[in-house]
Amino acid sequence: MRLPILILAVFLCGNAYSQSRQAALDTLENRYQRCLSTSNSYGCALVYYKQLDSLLHSTLQRLYSQIEPNRLHTLQIEQGAWEEKKDAYFRKIDERVEKMHKSTMDGLDDDMISTDNKAAYVKERVTALLDLDI
Repeated sequence: MRLPILILAVFLCGNAYSQSRQAALDTLENRYQRCLSTSNSYGCALVYYKQLDSLLHSTLQRLYSQIEPNRLHTLQIEQGAWEEKKDAYFRKIDERVEKMHKSTMDGLDDDMISTDNKAAYVKERVTALLDLDI
């Protein structure tokens, strides 16, 4: 009788954790959208990106510590592949921004858009990790 209760407790804790991470993600998104109405869009995007990156790392640490060993290896391989794609994507964005700086007006608009695109890429990964069934 104790085993089903224990399994249910673990499931509910994992589900609650996922929901709290999703709530954190939603809160970050709402703060970011409110911040964008100010005059420092680049600063808003930079803070948002850093917060998402931090959420990504804490989500991964939690998964790594709680996932079954056979699934852990698979997740580590998937994460490594994602990191490689992210690095390539970010390089492409940075190169594009560097080229655009020569033809656009002074300011941080290009940097803001670049950082926003990077944040969206990281947010997509955080969302996918939160959807994992551990």
